[in-house]
Amino acid sequence: MMKCVSVAAATLLLSACGGKSMIEADASRMVATSPDSPWLTVENKGAAVLPVKGLEAKALVQVSPDVVSVIQAQLRQSLQPKYFTDLIIGCRNVGVVVSASPQADTPVTSINLEADCRIVARGKVVAKDYRVAQSVPLNAAEPRLDVQVPKLLQSASRELADQLWADVVATGAH
Repeated sequence: MMKCVSVAAATLLLSACGGKSMIEADASRMVATSPDSPWLTVENKGAAVLPVKGLEAKALVQVSPDVVSVIQAQLRQSLQPKYFTDLIIGCRNVGVVVSASPQADTPVTSINLEADCRIVARGKVVAKDYRVAQSVPLNAAEPRLDVQVPKLLQSASRELADQLWADVVATGAH
């Protein structure tokens, strides 16, 4: 019974946002604080709206400036201090899926991030698909997707950076 009340409350809160299904999430500060790194590129710019799956009411999160810019900025911030000469990292085919599970015993909001990346480290090449999954607790009574989605993008990007760096180290070129 309590779960039904929680789900109903979450649905009402999401639908009570002025009748809008679009939730604004400003991540521009994360992008602005990122250093410039021409050796690191993430393609597929432009996607700025993420649908959130698993909710009864349709919810779309508008990420500003855009999802790929946020991911690229977080990768730069994580990897810039480790940069060395002749390191090039390029990622493309970036896919992001956000879902919410308000009915679960432990309600969570989750993100799945996928990217095809190619690393060239002093002539040694690694090319592979990377997958990252992160989740944060969801307050079903007051879901804050405008805050949770940027946090999830940030933590998933940092985990992707860790995976990329592990493959750079595995080349032996660092």
